[in-house]
Amino acid sequence: MIRPAARVSYLAAAAVLLTLASASASDAFNEGDEAPVATKSPTKSRLLPIPPLPAGPPPSGALPKGLADVAIAVRDLPIGARMKAVTDPLLGVPYKLDGLGEGDGWDPDPLARYDAFDCIGFVEEALALAMAGDPVHAADVRNRLRYGAGPIDYAHRRHFMELQWIPGNVADGFVVDTTAKYGATMHMEREITPDTWKRWHKRSAFHLTDDELPNGTMKLDVLPLATALTAVAALPDGAIVLTVRKDVGTPVWISHTGFVVHDAEGHVMQRNASRRAGMSVIDEDLATYVHHLQTYTKWPSAGIAILEPVDPWPRRSALSSTPSKGTQ
Repeated sequence: MIRPAARVSYLAAAAVLLTLASASASDAFNEGDEAPVATKSPTKSRLLPIPPLPAGPPPSGALPKGLADVAIAVRDLPIGARMKAVTDPLLGVPYKLDGLGEGDGWDPDPLARYDAFDCIGFVEEALALAMAGDPVHAADVRNRLRYGAGPIDYAHRRHFMELQWIPGNVADGFVVDTTAKYGATMHMEREITPDTWKRWHKRSAFHLTDDELPNGTMKLDVLPLATALTAVAALPDGAIVLTVRKDVGTPVWISHTGFVVHDAEGHVMQRNASRRAGMSVIDEDLATYVHHLQTYTKWPSAGIAILEPVDPWPRRSALSSTPSKGTQ
């Protein structure tokens, strides 16, 4: 059932966090955000319980007609307005961690689905529907966001935001890092080597060989939380908000993502698939969320980073080399 949007207070939500069973590698993110997804195996977490979805195999990912109609109707609007419009019908859709895969192999979940989302899958779907021009091409955009120009398989998925998803999609022309536009930033940088992966306690959760793991320089400019609070009012619709944790020597800093929308009263909201409050796709006050990040103690927040979608994007030329698997 689709539920109306709600403005959620994280201070209230924090009071009901429980230690309950969850799934995948998100145990690394112990303050209510999400990790890169590796496995389906249960593990401990302090997050709210994920409600069960209906029994049976997940849907194949066919784009609902009503959603396609919306995408067509708004395709001439600015990119941020399109992202908002195409995801309005998805408010209230349940949260499901790691609901997407390649349809076979290590992760047989479908390439696309509309009955449940996690945070990165939701942002990718918003971008795909908003950037496709015609929703029939949304799968091509989604696949390019997740796999680049490589084969659509587990080994070529952009599992890691800092080393794969962000640099890959900036290079492909989908997004641009505009963090420094909104205030003085703190620069984070770490060299990731095979030894880094060997030391990381979540390494075994990823079905990748040592050669398939990304190495190199992980770097990001971040708005510290105090600066982020003053920047919230200036963020445009469609701006992608990345929750960044402090560097503790692992190959992961980013634990959650959503994007900016403005509600009918002009409030700056974060639209995201949330497992901390609502257990679904929700709108929540972004300033309240940033305040909430200050309460993280076991793995403190460094701040937020901002990506903005590029519009117009040269869809046809860039997609000409995209594999055709999963064109539903």
